[in-house]
Amino acid sequence: MAMDASALLKSQGWRGKGFSLHPTDSTIGLAKPLMLSRNTDGRGIGQKAHYTSDQWWLDAFDQKLKGLDTTKKGLVTQSTTTGKLDVIASGQPNGKYSGAKGLYSSFVRGEPLVGTVDRLLTDIPGETSSTDATPVPSSRVSREGETKEERQARRIARRRIRKAEKMARKTAKARLKRKAAEKKKAKEKAKKARLAGGETKEERRARRAERRARRAERRERKEAKRRKAGDASARKPDQG
Repeated sequence: MAMDASALLKSQGWRGKGFSLHPTDSTIGLAKPLMLSRNTDGRGIGQKAHYTSDQWWLDAFDQKLKGLDTTKKGLVTQSTTTGKLDVIASGQPNGKYSGAKGLYSSFVRGEPLVGTVDRLLTDIPGETSSTDATPVPSSRVSREGETKEERQARRIARRRIRKAEKMARKTAKARLKRKAAEKKKAKEKAKKARLAGGETKEERRARRAERRARRAERRERKEAKRRKAGDASARKPDQG
């Protein structure tokens, strides 16, 4: 359903064609509608010549290529100065990107981004130094003023330390492994010796019982010695 603009305006108080929107006085406001001109020539605003070809960019380059003069040996000059690219560039005498009308004039230059991988520690303004006695790790100490040679030497030393630590861990691991193998070998050797001696099942049980008895006896002696020492320490204040 089409909208009737006149009926809509009349319902809101408009008196009709030839009158302004004021309810009583036609001298207030516009009584005639604005007359707008229609552009049908296909040209842009402010341009005397407008190119609407689908391949205008390719045609512009072809014009420039055809205008190259190579008659002089070792020299290439441009003889075309009224091509399509020249028309576009004529409004930008300082270039497409620079100058008052260039592309870069539309942007505001900001500060560069700073990386966070090797950021050095700096003192925060207004903060007092910490009284904690914990030392700051050497890897986080500010290296301001460090030369290239000093930085290279520091990195080489750090790599050597890491290599030495790795070798030490590897050696310790091999030592533990060797001790475990020796202990296992000794147990197997003792077991073979017992089997070679012709020890019976009853003898083995008796030997284990005797060993348990010796352990219990040692524990009892230690406990008695500890009780005796406690009694002696308890009697000393009474004697004093």
